Amino acid sequence: MRGVILAMVAAAATAAEVEYVPVLWAPPAGFPPALRDIASRLPADTAAREPDLVTYTHEGSHFLCRGTPGHHGLYVGRGLRIYIPTPPLTTAEVFAAIPEDKRGTIYGTYLRQGQSAYWQAQPLMILDEWGAYLAGATARREMALDSRRETDVHCATMAGYAAVMYRMAKECSGYPHAELKGFCDWQLARCREVIPEWDELADARFD
Repeated sequence: MRGVILAMVAAAATAAEVEYVPVLWAPPAGFPPALRDIASRLPADTAAREPDLVTYTHEGSHFLCRGTPGHHGLYVGRGLRIYIPTPPLTTAEVFAAIPEDKRGTIYGTYLRQGQSAYWQAQPLMILDEWGAYLAGATARREMALDSRRETDVHCATMAGYAAVMYRMAKECSGYPHAELKGFCDWQLARCREVIPEWDELADARFD
């Protein structure tokens, strides 16, 4: 079964490198499934743990992502981490290109985060955050919460940021943008499955 899932996700991400993240323990049954998946692959005493389960899911998703030279590994659930080639762009260049009317309320937060030594040359930070918000939105849906709608809104905002990054990356000579497009199209489809009002919230196209 694991091999089938790996092959399926690799195909969805245009044959990008995929690795399996093993289960370490059994989290409480009361956790929503998205959080159980993530928490089970982190130490039980992880620093990602939060009292709010949506926040725990979001932060735990980040903890399962990995940077390697030239790539960033994104955790997408079911134990799978997909490695996407890093575009030859600075994070600041991407944020500067985001239209003012598409920046949303989180723009300043991530603009500052993108200036850190760790993220300034890694614009795939945007996909890392997009995935974390999607994980949080998934947990929210699984718990049938009326609260925490902002995680859906911020997920849509990050998808818009990702679309700007993709358009810039596509213009970079030699960059394998098909891998980035394949991943983003697949992630977009996942968002539509999780967030019923997705098309009302998001303006993200990867063409």
